[in-house]
Amino acid sequence: MKVFNDATIRKNLKNFEIFSLATSKELTEIEISLYKRTYRKGQILFTAGDPRERIYLLLNGYIKLEKTNESGTMLYGDFIKPYTLFPYGGLFKDLEYHYTAYSLTDVELYYIPTKRFEEILKNNTRQLIHVVEHLSSILRLHESRLQAITNSNASDRVIQVLAFIMHDLGISKNKEIFVECPITTTEIARLSGTSRETVSHVLNQLKRERIVSFENKHIFFHKPDFFFQAGK
Repeated sequence: MKVFNDATIRKNLKNFEIFSLATSKELTEIEISLYKRTYRKGQILFTAGDPRERIYLLLNGYIKLEKTNESGTMLYGDFIKPYTLFPYGGLFKDLEYHYTAYSLTDVELYYIPTKRFEEILKNNTRQLIHVVEHLSSILRLHESRLQAITNSNASDRVIQVLAFIMHDLGISKNKEIFVECPITTTEIARLSGTSRETVSHVLNQLKRERIVSFENKHIFFHKPDFFFQAGK
């Protein structure tokens, strides 16, 4: 569905970091190229190998990015939270998506044709620089994750993954941190490269010590300081 000139749309766009400093003229240029869609929980936005035709701007809900090999082993996994643009990787180069994206919850989003988005970036140095800076941040984050996971034992890897989840998706509430994105023990096991049994063992220990708790697949971090060092 094509979206139309609306103050709400411009307000929404301003909540995306890449557009936070955009002028009214620049926002109008983006706005006229936007389409709006909703997806129900579990629906696929795109799969690895699909033509890279759209850039997405998530408004509400959560998206999971995932890439697996032929045996079903996960090679890459990440979560997308509200007011995040994705995918960044492959701009100006890739013709296909390299991973699958599906909705973990009901979601609402805008999308813009990839070619149009790339044209806008080519004509706007400030926004292009922002994309390059964000790609550098993503690279540093993934290097940090890889180092933590490859240098840790199974239990430590679970804690490292929880730390990354807290940093990436957490919402501060009264000195605690709440993760609204629904995350299962199976997903934590896949992200940490461990078994569900190991994840359950670590989580039960953390719950006994009142470090974390779970409610309807939502995570409450009662002692965030425990994870701050782990996530660095």
